[in-house]
Amino acid sequence: MPPTSLDPARIDFRKYYFYGTILNVPPIVLMYPMRTVRILQQRKSSVPVSSSIFRVLKDVQQKNGFRALYAGGTVFTLGLSSTKILQFATYDYLAQNIKENDYYGIETLRTPSVLSGLLGTFSAVVTTFFVVPFDVVSQQITLAKAGAQGNILPSPISTSAASVAPPLLPDASAAGSALKNARGTLPLYAQGSFPPQQPTMPISESLRLQFKQEGVRFLFRGYVASLMSTIPFFAAYFPAYEVSKVWVKDGIDFVRSMQSSSDSPFPPPELNQLIISSVAGSMASLTGVMISSPSDMVKTRIQTEQRLQPANGTGVKVPLPSLKWIDVFMEIWKKEGFMKFFAGTKPRIILAVPGGALNFVIFDFVRSVSIKEPSVTLSQFPVPAERVNEAARC
Repeated sequence: MPPTSLDPARIDFRKYYFYGTILNVPPIVLMYPMRTVRILQQRKSSVPVSSSIFRVLKDVQQKNGFRALYAGGTVFTLGLSSTKILQFATYDYLAQNIKENDYYGIETLRTPSVLSGLLGTFSAVVTTFFVVPFDVVSQQITLAKAGAQGNILPSPISTSAASVAPPLLPDASAAGSALKNARGTLPLYAQGSFPPQQPTMPISESLRLQFKQEGVRFLFRGYVASLMSTIPFFAAYFPAYEVSKVWVKDGIDFVRSMQSSSDSPFPPPELNQLIISSVAGSMASLTGVMISSPSDMVKTRIQTEQRLQPANGTGVKVPLPSLKWIDVFMEIWKKEGFMKFFAGTKPRIILAVPGGALNFVIFDFVRSVSIKEPSVTLSQFPVPAERVNEAARC
């Protein structure tokens, strides 16, 4: 599918960007709990997290309430919806500029898949810089509220005949003495893996202290990791989209060939573009998710680390964990194994597949309401392949 050439004489850009941004908010809000599940499954924690999406959703709802499923959603939605304007504008401006300059004499750029791939990846890289701060803050809010242990009371001691013996409780004075002796050697961890009985720091205070400790760098933590996730996603997305598009078109032609005597063939010709775009977009998104999963796992670990400077009982600061991409990657590999890189992949797929299809439907509509001349048909302005929903990747 060739990149679109947006003619200012035919497209009302104010409507184009306004509706394109606003209409992408409902899918983000609707599917946000899947993002919460992904973050919880990918985080560093001493408490095992179920690989079942339903189990995680139920656990969060029971322990912290329904609203916890949307923790961090406001920040994330604000950042993603606002930066989409920048992504679309970057792509459209470069596409128009390259065509006006006759592709700068580079024959390779005349290939639609190559040009849309390069422009889509470049516009996503530019957008990543601006969306990272929203991503960092929203993920830490999610862990603080949805990942908390909650206020569930311990189960009462059974009084049945099977358990009539009183529970064995440690001597209070002995336990206190042991804790006092060990206090000088045990570090106090500031990461979200507190033992259940220890209270965690309020998220507002945590964010304030981290910003004070790291400065502006805190807001851009994981930028390199985000690029390492974005680039593989788009690198896989565009080839998969082009291949899937051919397969879907061939499938439609085959179904039509079996209805040669029918006066109203199925699917109707006017739905061709919608079917091709939505199915190919879904397949491409699925491919992108699978390829970028390891990098996405590393990105989440880096951005959700609460790097407050811990100290032991003597006041000696404990060294902070490294947040370099390769160091985090190797730590996951050695301590948790290769398959851990694919934690959270199922909720990402649930986000990506319908998101990849719905994204094209949305922009088909946006394009139609933004055309100034009613006589111009929608087929003259095909939706470009780079319109992959950012929410499918997060």
